[in-house]
Amino acid sequence: MRRVAFLGVGHDAAAAWEWLATLEGVVAERLDLEVLARGAEPLGDVEVCWVHATDEPPPLPRDTLRAWLERGGRLLLTQRAAARVVALGLERDGPNDVLTRTWRHADDELWFPELRDHHAFPHVRGIAGHGPHPLFAGLGQGTYVWAPSEGERYAQATYARGRRPRGGAVVGCERSYIHLNADRVVAWEYAVGGGGVLCIGAFVVVGAGDARLAPQLRVLLANALVGAAIPHATRAGPVAHWPAPGRTAFPDDTLSVPAAPTLDGAFPGLDSDLHVDSRALDDAPWSLAGRRALVTGGEQAGVREIWVHPHRVLAGLAVTIGGEAPLVRDAQLAPTVVQRHLVSRNRIVEETVTTALEQPVVLLEYRAEKVGRARGIRVAAELDLAWTTELRRMWPYDAASDGDLRWRAGPDGRTLLATNAAGTVALFAADRRVEWDVRAVAGRPAIAVRVRAALEEPLRLGIVAGGSRAELDTAVRAWAGQGVRGFAERRSRHEREVREGGVRLRSPDDALNRALEWAKVRLDAFVVDTPGVGRSLVAGYAPSRPGWGDGRPGYAWFFGRDACWTALAQLAAGDFLTPRLVLRFLGGAQDVTGKVPHEVTTSGLAHYDAADSTPLYLLLAGRYASWTGDLAFLDGAWDRLERAYRFCLATDADGDGLIENAGVGHGWIEMGPLSGARVTLYLASVWAAALGTLAPVAGALGRTALAGELVERAERARGAIARRFTTEDGWALGILPDGSPQRHRTALTAVPLLLGTADPDGAAAWFAAMDSAEFSAPWGVRLLGTSDPLYRPAGYHSGAVWPLCTGWVSLAEYGHHRAAAGFGHLRANARLPFARQIGGFDEVLRGDEERAAGVCPDQAWSAAMLVLPIVEGLLGARADALGRRLTLAPHLPPEWPACEWRGLRVGATSLDVRVRAGTDHTGVRITRTGGPPVGVTVAPALPSGREAGEARADEAPIVPRVSEREGCRHAAVTLEASGTHDVEVWYR
Repeated sequence: MRRVAFLGVGHDAAAAWEWLATLEGVVAERLDLEVLARGAEPLGDVEVCWVHATDEPPPLPRDTLRAWLERGGRLLLTQRAAARVVALGLERDGPNDVLTRTWRHADDELWFPELRDHHAFPHVRGIAGHGPHPLFAGLGQGTYVWAPSEGERYAQATYARGRRPRGGAVVGCERSYIHLNADRVVAWEYAVGGGGVLCIGAFVVVGAGDARLAPQLRVLLANALVGAAIPHATRAGPVAHWPAPGRTAFPDDTLSVPAAPTLDGAFPGLDSDLHVDSRALDDAPWSLAGRRALVTGGEQAGVREIWVHPHRVLAGLAVTIGGEAPLVRDAQLAPTVVQRHLVSRNRIVEETVTTALEQPVVLLEYRAEKVGRARGIRVAAELDLAWTTELRRMWPYDAASDGDLRWRAGPDGRTLLATNAAGTVALFAADRRVEWDVRAVAGRPAIAVRVRAALEEPLRLGIVAGGSRAELDTAVRAWAGQGVRGFAERRSRHEREVREGGVRLRSPDDALNRALEWAKVRLDAFVVDTPGVGRSLVAGYAPSRPGWGDGRPGYAWFFGRDACWTALAQLAAGDFLTPRLVLRFLGGAQDVTGKVPHEVTTSGLAHYDAADSTPLYLLLAGRYASWTGDLAFLDGAWDRLERAYRFCLATDADGDGLIENAGVGHGWIEMGPLSGARVTLYLASVWAAALGTLAPVAGALGRTALAGELVERAERARGAIARRFTTEDGWALGILPDGSPQRHRTALTAVPLLLGTADPDGAAAWFAAMDSAEFSAPWGVRLLGTSDPLYRPAGYHSGAVWPLCTGWVSLAEYGHHRAAAGFGHLRANARLPFARQIGGFDEVLRGDEERAAGVCPDQAWSAAMLVLPIVEGLLGARADALGRRLTLAPHLPPEWPACEWRGLRVGATSLDVRVRAGTDHTGVRITRTGGPPVGVTVAPALPSGREAGEARADEAPIVPRVSEREGCRHAAVTLEASGTHDVEVWYR
C-alpha cells in the first residue's frame, strides 16, 4: 500500500478527496497545511503528496518539501497548484496562463470554423504526450480527461503563448477534438534528488458535471499516485518528453552518416499483368505503399510526398533536365512500381519509383533513354532533383513538434543525413558521387535539398528513415543484406501471393476480373506497420494539403470503422491474416472503458469519437469465426471482446435494447445536416447483427450463458428496430433527441437490409428508389436522392456518391433477389480503378458528375466494396466455418453463360466453384482443392413465377428443399464436398 497525503483547496477538493479515499493500493490521509508550514516532519513515511487547487493555491514550504523530495518523495501538483513551482525553487518563471473562469461552449477557442456544423461537436480536453510515458500507462500516448459542461467553473495553470518550463521536462500538451495545441503545456515534471515533481496544470476536474471522461481521468491520476508517472530514482520504462518547438535547421558536422548501401540490382518491373499504360494527359494521382513507406504523386507532377510512418521525409520533388522542366510523355503504373518518361528537348529520361515491402525504404531511378548531340559530340543530360525535407510528424502534431532539424552530407558525396531533436532520422543515398546543395528553409525546421548529376549513366537514389537512429541502422543493414534485387523480388513475390492466395474471378467480363485483382492488391497495400503503434489497416491515401490538411496524407492512419468494413471483404476474399491483425490492433487500442478507437494516427494518438467502431469490432469478430473457424484466436481475445460488449451495453441510456449515439459519438454520418440523431438505424443495425453473429462464437467457446444472453439481446434489438424505425414509407434514418424520426430516404438503409436486421417486406419502395435515376448514377449510388431538399452534389454526407454505399446497396439487392440492380451497382464500383487513379478506388464522387469529391483517390473500403459484392452478392457465399458449412446462392447476369470463383476459403478448406446458368436451370461444379471436406448447400433463387423442378447431385436425382430466405424463394441442394461435385437445379 502506498501512503498518499492530500491537500485540496477550492470547489473540486471534496470530490478529489472522496475519490482518493477509495483508490485501491492507497492509504490516504489529509495533510495539515499549518503543521507543514511550521517545518516539522508531517510527511513522515508518506510516499506521495498530492496538492490540488482550483482557487489560489496554498503556500508550500520550500525547505520542508525539497528535503522530502531529495529523500525520494513524490509531489503531484494539479490545476492551479502547478503555479507553485516557483515557490519551490523549481522555476524562475511560473506558468503564464493562470486563471479561474466559467466555461462557455461558444467561446471554445479550439472549436474551429470548419467544425462548426458538427451538431454533436464534442467539447473535450485532454493531454497528449510526445511518445510513451508512465503518466499514460493504459492510455496510449495521451487521453481526453474532461468534458466541460456549459457554465462549469474551471481553473488552470499552464505555460502558453510560446512560454515553456525551463527547469522541467514537458510531458504533455493540450488536446481537443481531433486537434493538438502544442502551444499549451499542460503537464511537466522535475527530477529532484531521489524523487520528483509532476505538474498537471489543467483538466483535472474530479467532480466534473459531465462524468463521461471520469474513467480516463482516474486512470491518469492513479498512474501518478500509484504508478510510476512521477519522477523517482527507481522509475523504469520508456519516458518521452516534448522537445522545444522547432524553429530552424542547421548543418552539424558531428553527425555520424552511415555508409551508403549498394543500389545495384533490378527494380521491380512492369511485368505484372495489372500494369496500365497511360498517356499522362492530366495529373491523375497515384500511390505506392509498403508496410512502412508511402509515396504519393501525380502522373504529371511526379512524386509529391514520401512518408515513412509517421514522418514525412520528402515533399515536392521537382525534376529538371538540362536546366528545364521536362514534359511527361507517358506513364506506366503497376501495383508496386510507377514509371514515367520525361522529355526535355531531345532528351528522354525514364523515371522509376518503388518501395520496399517491409522496410522503410523508397527507391528512385533516372535513366537516360536518349541523349542529344551537339556538332557530332555526345552531350550528357544534367539532372537536377530538388525537394524539401522537414521530418514532419503526422497529425495532430504540428510541423515544428519534433524540434530543430540538423543535417550533414557524407564525406563520400553519396549520402545526406537529416535528423531532428526527437531523434527521427532520414538517409538519402545515391549510387554514385553527386553534388549536394542543402540550405535551411527560413523560419522553420526544414531544409531545401538539391541534387545534381550527369546522366551519362543512370542515377539511383535510395531513401530510408526511422523514428530513431537504431531503427535507421537496422533498416540500412537490411538494405545492405537484401539489396535492391532482394527488395524487388520480395515485392513481386508478394504480389503473386496476394493474388493467388485470394479469390480469383473468371467471368466473361475481363474488366471486372481485372478490377477484382486490383482491389485485392490495393487492399493489401493498406496494411501499415508503425513501430510502437502497431500493424493494421489504414483507410486511404492522398497527398497532404496546406492548412487543415497539412500532415494528413489522405487517411493514412488506422481507423476502427473503416478497418472493420474492409476486413469483412478480406475475409470473403480468403485473406484471414489481415482481419486477425485488425482485431488484435483494435482490441489492443481499446480505451479504459472498453470502447474501440475510431482513429489511431501513426504518430500514436487515439481518438474514440465514433459510436460504431465498437459494435463493428464485435461484428468483425463474429464474421471472422464464420469464415475461419479460428476459435483459438478469439478465445485469447475474449476478454477484450467482452469489455467492448459491456461498453456497448452501457450506452443504452433509455434501456430499449439499442445502443446510442448521444454522448457516445457519431455513426457513419459524422457531421452535416443529417447528423445529430440520438440513435441511428445504421448503428442499431450493426449492434443487432453483432449480437447475433457473436452468439454462436460464445457458445462454441463454452460460454453458454453469455451465448443465450447475446441471442436474447439480438432479438430484442431487432424488435426495437422494427418498432422505433419503421415508418409508413419505409424506415427512419435516425431518432432525434426529441423522439421524432429523421424522415430522409438514404442509401444507408442498405445496411440493415444486408445485415438482415430489418424486415424486407416494406423495402420494395426503397429498392425501387435506389435503382432509379434519383439515386443511381452510372458511377454509383448517391447518399441522398436528388429530390431531397438537403441534396448537395458534392456534400460529403448530403448527396455525394460513395463507392462504400454503392457496395452496400449492391449487397442488399443481391441478398433480396434483385440481381440486375445489384450487378449494375457492382459494375459501377468495377469502373473505379480505371477511371482516375489507376488501380485506385475513389473515396467519394460527386452526385452530378463522375468527378472526385473526397479526400482520397485511393480508399480501402471502396476497394472492399467491389470484393464483397462479388463473393457474397454475385456468388451469394455465406460461410459457417464453425459448423463446416457453406451456402452458395449465385445470381449470374443473363448474358453470362458461366462464371468461376477460384480459391474460395472456408476455414481450412479451399474450393473452386463454377456456376452455369440458363433460363431453366442453374448448374454448379464444386471442387475441393485443399483441406477437409465441408458441407455445401447450393441454393439458387427461384426466378419469379417459377417452381423448383428436378435436381441432381453427381448425377443422382435429389429433391431440392424449397425455402424462403431474405424475401425470396430458394431451391436448395446440400452435399458433402470432398472432391469434385456437380449440382443442377431445374425450374418449371
